[in-house]
Amino acid sequence: MKELKSLNNNRLSWFESGKSIEYITKYLEEANQKIRIATGFFTIKGWNLVRGYTTGKQTYILVGLDDPGEQRARMALIQEIMRDVRIGLDRDRRKSVLDIIEKIQSNQFGIVDARAKDHHNKLYICDEKAAIQTSSNLTGKGLREQVEGGNIITDKTEVLALVKEFDDYFAEAKDLTQELLEILLKWLQFAAPWDIYLKTMLVLENIQSPKTRYSKKPVSYQIDMIAQTLRQIKNFDGSMLVASTGLGKTVVAVHVALHLRDEDLIDNIMVIGPKAVRSNWQKEMREAGLPCDYFVRQTFDKKDAKQDHALELFEEILEDIKNQRWLLIIDESQEFRNRFKQDLFNMTKKPKEERLAFIKLRELVKKGNLKVLLLTGSPYAKDIENINNQLYLLPHTCESKPQEFDYFLENFPEHNHLFTEEKKDINAWCINDIDEFINLSVASQLTTPHVAKYYGQKQESETYINFGEERYYVPNIILHSINFSLILQDELTEAIVKGYFNLKSKNIMFKDLFNRSVKIAWASSPLSLQGVLESIADTPGGENSYQFEKLEFMFSREDREKFLRPIIAELKRINQNLNQNLNQNLDLKVKILSALIKEQVLEKQQKVIIFCERRATVFYLSQHFEKNFPSLKIAYTIEQSEDEKKYQMKDSREIEQLIKQFAPHSNKTTEKFAENYDIFISTDAHGVGVNMQDASVVINYDIDWTPIAPVQRAGRILRFWHLPRIVHIYTFVPTLTEKNSHTELNRNLVEIQKRWKKLMSRHQESKKVIDLPVLTIAETQEINISEMAYQVTIESGEINLNALADLEISPYYQHTAKLQLNRDYAKTLSDDLISAKIYSEKHPLLYLLVLHKQNYHGIFYNPITKQLAEPDIVKILDKITCEESTPAANVDHDFIENLSDICLQDWCQKNKVLADDVERICALYLKPENEDDDLKLLLNSINTQ
Repeated sequence: MKELKSLNNNRLSWFESGKSIEYITKYLEEANQKIRIATGFFTIKGWNLVRGYTTGKQTYILVGLDDPGEQRARMALIQEIMRDVRIGLDRDRRKSVLDIIEKIQSNQFGIVDARAKDHHNKLYICDEKAAIQTSSNLTGKGLREQVEGGNIITDKTEVLALVKEFDDYFAEAKDLTQELLEILLKWLQFAAPWDIYLKTMLVLENIQSPKTRYSKKPVSYQIDMIAQTLRQIKNFDGSMLVASTGLGKTVVAVHVALHLRDEDLIDNIMVIGPKAVRSNWQKEMREAGLPCDYFVRQTFDKKDAKQDHALELFEEILEDIKNQRWLLIIDESQEFRNRFKQDLFNMTKKPKEERLAFIKLRELVKKGNLKVLLLTGSPYAKDIENINNQLYLLPHTCESKPQEFDYFLENFPEHNHLFTEEKKDINAWCINDIDEFINLSVASQLTTPHVAKYYGQKQESETYINFGEERYYVPNIILHSINFSLILQDELTEAIVKGYFNLKSKNIMFKDLFNRSVKIAWASSPLSLQGVLESIADTPGGENSYQFEKLEFMFSREDREKFLRPIIAELKRINQNLNQNLNQNLDLKVKILSALIKEQVLEKQQKVIIFCERRATVFYLSQHFEKNFPSLKIAYTIEQSEDEKKYQMKDSREIEQLIKQFAPHSNKTTEKFAENYDIFISTDAHGVGVNMQDASVVINYDIDWTPIAPVQRAGRILRFWHLPRIVHIYTFVPTLTEKNSHTELNRNLVEIQKRWKKLMSRHQESKKVIDLPVLTIAETQEINISEMAYQVTIESGEINLNALADLEISPYYQHTAKLQLNRDYAKTLSDDLISAKIYSEKHPLLYLLVLHKQNYHGIFYNPITKQLAEPDIVKILDKITCEESTPAANVDHDFIENLSDICLQDWCQKNKVLADDVERICALYLKPENEDDDLKLLLNSINTQ
């Protein structure tokens, strides 16, 4: 053999690299019967170097400690051996494994674990003739690469003594021969494609528990949300997470921040959100030990620190952004759905003026050193730009430029100045169609129905999620639309149709401004309508006049007063009767509400939240309840101002206390209150982000004119609960009588009714990106109040969560849903799996998943074109997706092994990494249906490399 030629036969020792293999193989070859090897570590690569010299000889391996300080020394020996098998390049590894299996099965091979004896020796004994005492382990590096030393012992007495000592240690050590045989046989087996698919999803979660005392541990579906959000932030510096209210976006965001901090990717956190949830965010961040500056979103639309002193802190952050790495979390990002100011006075079609908030935040993002996380449950209100405006706040890291535009800029630089704005935003994230959103690389969307179906567990007819050792149940949801007839229909319809509320303006939106105000107030309450009509009647110059400068109504003040004063007088009479006996009350709407309160609160002992559009209506209801329901404890967020005709929000600290007293369980309040509230009445200022699920009933006393608010309101209680329960959501929908059904006004009101029904039936496009998708089984019934039965109907429907589970879900969660149903099985799968499956595309691909320095990489290799690709996780899963029943394709195992080695070698060269630092996790050959035609070509191509 060539190696023997270089030996100096006169030397019995050495101290240099490459010599160990020469001396050891010389004496192994000379052995006739038995080989004993003591080594600190044993690898298949090392065995491959000596196996040719052990043929027909009994071989015994005694493995001790390589280095007690190394982490792998604490692993099970079999795990160590198998881990080394999957590291780096080794085209002969299958042959080496087959050789060991054959020897074990013919009783020519034994291996024991002597590490418990603190054995650290390296010794190679050939029969009883010679022993080699060396520093070289039976590994590739120890035998060939490292500088090692050794001595050859031929004295028979010494050799026999070493043989006895070896045999004694061998007899006392733990025999691993059969265990190694079983795991090597399993390693040789073809895995199912399903196993590769599950293994990929499981390892790409790549979520390790961060170092924290934060008590809220993420549950199953939240782990998926955290994994995907982290992946997007690392790839694009930003992420937009759309998740149903109640799925725990705050907890997810806190854990995302913890991971980013632990990986040394951020130093500080800035949260922008509603005022109502500031204390909650601060509490969560404080408990997690994370530095956090919280800003109320309205701050950023202020001009400077004189208008809001919080901008002083923001300016400091902006100034120092290069020295500190920040995570910016924008909670309830739908509040940034409008990028430009709504300017009704813009008659000349000047360019739209950008909101100050966008100017400030974009300046912050452009400075870099910042990662952005957008959180929302309902990003869509009117059109697709609502979503694009939120996406605009993310770092502009989208790489998919329009090719034609890019070509134009490169070839006609003299015209580049014409496209300053277009170039500035060319890498901004955006969509052109609502269906694109769930496939956007930087966004993900998850809904409660999906979580209930794929992450929930069944208990009879109920579904629950395990939060640690506690069960939280998914509520059953019933929606009710209450159609009620508006008051003073003849008078108000005539006023609207004749134009008494129109302004003198060519701008249609501006012209109809007060028509809209009147409609909202009319549908809300008599007190709210009275206030609006009094201001219209008094303009200009009256006690309640609107402050106009140049604009005026089409009708004179005198004409308006003449027409409106009788209506106002009737409204005053209705409002005065509010405090009379309920049967004498002239407000049909409040009578219906009273019936609901009697049923839900007094009879069923349920807590109720009531949402109103107008502050005056909150006050109006407070007066009604104090008179007619004196036994109930009711919290209101609105109070009358010093000017008795105006209404104001209570102090935010007082409102926070009211919420705790209304929903102590939801807010984990330990305080003991003198009284707890039965009903909570508020405007939409507290319809966002607040936990109030102690209530099981939400009443939309006023219908909102966009899809967002009804869902946000319902979200206060549509959360998992510690007991099974039914949640009821009522919405009052205004209608006109048949007499007024052909007017333009009624057409507007019909559109309002349709909007809510579409929210119930998922026929509205916005439901593709909103947090409460609903399907109903329509059922119409009359309300149980005989004297108003002809005027009122209730349409009720139970939401079919199971039917909604797979609708409008980001593809990532569609894939991981399969993992959730098979997670326990997936955890049993070993690494270094190999399989093959038939797929529909015409060119073969090899999929190889590897681990390099704690980062996983999914690689595709085309053996025809020899091209590598490393797509995002969704594209990977789309390629390898399969079912449990998907059979493995008939492909030669060695063929896939060789192809994997080529793929790994090319990837290492491309990324300038050492193959010995890369660990194989799994490989899947994607075989085209017609591959037999090209198989010989592929095999020849691989064999020549």
